[in-house]
Amino acid sequence: MLPRTVLFVLLTTSLLPGPYFERPLAVMVGSASAETHDSSSLVSPQNSNDDKYSLRGSVVNSLTGEPLRGVLVQVYLNGQSSMLTGADGRFQFDNLPAGQSTITVRKPGFFAEDDFQPSERGQGLATTGPNSSPVVLKLIPEGVIYGHIIDDDGEPIEGLPVELLVQHLQNGRKAWEQRTGAVTDEDGNFRIAELPPGNYFLSAGPSRNPVTFPAKLAQPGAQGIPLVYYPTGSELAAAAPISIAPGKKAEINFTLSPQPLYRVSGTLSGYSPSESVSLLLRNSAGIPLTYNSRFDAASGSFRIPWVPPGAYTLVADAPDGHGHSLTAAVPLTVNADVSGVHVILLPTVNIPIRMSVITSRTGTERFGEQENYFPAYVQLVARNEGLSERRYGSQQVGETGASSLELQNIAPGTYRVEVNPNGPLYVQSAMFGTTDLLESDLSVAPGSSPQPIEITLRDDVASLSGTVSLDNRPLSATILAISEHASATPRLQPTDATGGFQLSFLSPGVYKILAVDHPDRLEYSNPEILRKYLSKAREVMLLPDQSAKIDLELARVGE
Repeated sequence: MLPRTVLFVLLTTSLLPGPYFERPLAVMVGSASAETHDSSSLVSPQNSNDDKYSLRGSVVNSLTGEPLRGVLVQVYLNGQSSMLTGADGRFQFDNLPAGQSTITVRKPGFFAEDDFQPSERGQGLATTGPNSSPVVLKLIPEGVIYGHIIDDDGEPIEGLPVELLVQHLQNGRKAWEQRTGAVTDEDGNFRIAELPPGNYFLSAGPSRNPVTFPAKLAQPGAQGIPLVYYPTGSELAAAAPISIAPGKKAEINFTLSPQPLYRVSGTLSGYSPSESVSLLLRNSAGIPLTYNSRFDAASGSFRIPWVPPGAYTLVADAPDGHGHSLTAAVPLTVNADVSGVHVILLPTVNIPIRMSVITSRTGTERFGEQENYFPAYVQLVARNEGLSERRYGSQQVGETGASSLELQNIAPGTYRVEVNPNGPLYVQSAMFGTTDLLESDLSVAPGSSPQPIEITLRDDVASLSGTVSLDNRPLSATILAISEHASATPRLQPTDATGGFQLSFLSPGVYKILAVDHPDRLEYSNPEILRKYLSKAREVMLLPDQSAKIDLELARVGE
């Protein structure tokens, strides 16, 4: 395998994206925040042509300030120009016309500063002209987690999967995201690089095969390495985070003891023998684990031969042969051989959606005035404690001119319902039989034939405007409009640079309005977390067609 440095040169010579160039690193150039070396000009006139200039600068390690060699710098102005920085980290582009250009920098093992501020991402702008100065561009070095895994006898464990999880906020709720991991080599070593700053949860195992076999495979006695979260434990809830700062290299070593492995066996029914069936086990955190399941489609019997002790969910999926899906989920507790498990695959369900719009002008129902127009988009969000939330969106079905909306292939479970109007409308009601979906979740029973979701929208929307300040100084922030309806997700709206905001198309009702500086750090969909910030919220009641105005004081997240 080629060294990373050689691979980088080969890739950048052809200007093709590769594994180290998954996203461009954007920097602000020529802005008030750019650092300068001296008073020499960034853009200087060429000898024979006054409208041609040179763009000069350097790229440094943000942690050490050392210049970075081999950084790919690209400038976009009437075409693309590219070059690699030299040993001193400097670059220079000549014969550029006057004007504004975008500039990006890329280097394996480094990140741009704005990679960690999604709301402020954007291409950097450089102004080529007679009065600019050289710029210093900073790249943040990667973090690395590495280590060594051995057994009780001090022998290295080869081929053991090592995974990383990151907990982040998704729509104001905590969610788990699985990152790229590694596998231990013949010496028991692993290394996971290119990590941005953050807190990581590391797991090792389970082993894909036993480390100790019984005298006969049909007999009990196999032992293997179970799933272990750092520092020691089988449950994610007890795992300790590994904090990675820019450039940090964290060493994590394990000594793991083999544990008895057990068999899980049973039968499946409800599927078509001509269709494929997939089986997997999820641990208590909802994370899928790799085990070698064996399934006989003719008899319906299955066997998972080597499962460590623990709590699992056995999930089975299959197509039904008619464009839909079959599914089942069975909880299992494994502390001995488990047999006689019977799994019945049931069809997922399609849920029709019916909508009507009531206008404030006539008070009569209006719907379908435009062909194939639907006044709202509906999503179901799965209620689970596993990885990132799963979403199911409404789809248009039927022929042109006679189509309808439907939620398709919905598995049994509990879901939050989100209705997003298309235009100046709000949701007056959303019902599923007798269940008020503005106040309660939607429950889908196995094998059910659900009735339609009935949604009524109105157009007599309200609006709210205002400004945000701190110590009597206006400043930018993000507005959270928190509805009185229990299941409604708070609505977010950034202010402008002077703290002004405008919330349009609000449903009439009572709101708590809050201004925060970092919504990406606030678990705003958790009422307990949100409660401590509500002392700085303003409560407003909005009437139909009302336009109101308020002033807000900024609430700093974390204080």
